[in-house]
Amino acid sequence: THPPQLPPAMTSILSQLDASFASLESSLSAKLAGRDPSSSSSSSSPISYDEVLPALEKMQHPLGYAWSIASHLNGVKNTDELRKEYEANQPKVVQASMKFGQSKVLYDALSSLRTSWETADEEAATSSFLAAQRRRAVSNTLRSMTLQGVGLPVGSPEQVRFNEIKLRFAELSTAFSNNVLDATKAFGLTVTDPSDVE
Repeated sequence: THPPQLPPAMTSILSQLDASFASLESSLSAKLAGRDPSSSSSSSSPISYDEVLPALEKMQHPLGYAWSIASHLNGVKNTDELRKEYEANQPKVVQASMKFGQSKVLYDALSSLRTSWETADEEAATSSFLAAQRRRAVSNTLRSMTLQGVGLPVGSPEQVRFNEIKLRFAELSTAFSNNVLDATKAFGLTVTDPSDVE
């Protein structure tokens, strides 16, 4: 992987991700409103687990895979060119993450799913290991979204400031890592007396 390949790769992945997520939100919105997005029917079946988290994880995978490679290379094969491209693309990745975390439609869909499980027969809902893991995944995602600011009004000063802090935190984290790498590469120790290493 060469640094010049990073911008077009991220642009393509983020563009596809944005379109896929918009489609998912549209489908979930229709379901929450009681409409079937696949037909002209005014009624729809309840939202299922597979329509939410598995679908979301599938569309997020390309971004996570590509960015993990870029992050790894930035740590082990750091160059000025790669560092520049990494820092230029990092805000886009952070913004994509915030878009997921602050999606009211996604949050409402997961909340609806959790409520449907809570109102169902408790013994049946927790009778299998798979069901228990799904409930935990939904609960953890809802908690994560709460911490990512999903409850902040869209476009409010609070949300704007929250997102600014998230972006700044990512920028400072990368700057700290770069400083550590630079200090490590610049460090040298010349030993002239064998007893110093005994």
